[in-house]
Amino acid sequence: MRAPRLSPPIVFRLVSVGLVVLIIVAASLHLRYVPRDVGVPDLGPPGSRDRLATGLAHCQALGMKADGDPACEAIWAENRKRFFAPDAAR
Repeated sequence: MRAPRLSPPIVFRLVSVGLVVLIIVAASLHLRYVPRDVGVPDLGPPGSRDRLATGLAHCQALGMKADGDPACEAIWAENRKRFFAPDAAR
């Protein structure tokens, strides 16, 4: 018993489907990329930001090192307090 031969249209169809799948995978990997060297955004002149915003920017710049830092924990607690009671902070 002989195996059926693949005709050229079937081969072209298989190759084109494979290329489409490859393009979709490459596009999804490209769109998942997040740059890791993102700096602290500029929020205006330094004199216009309050102490909390400056502290939050500093803790964000520290990254994972800020996890056990007591100063950052105090700043985060103050930020939570302002967030959950916005009228009390004003």
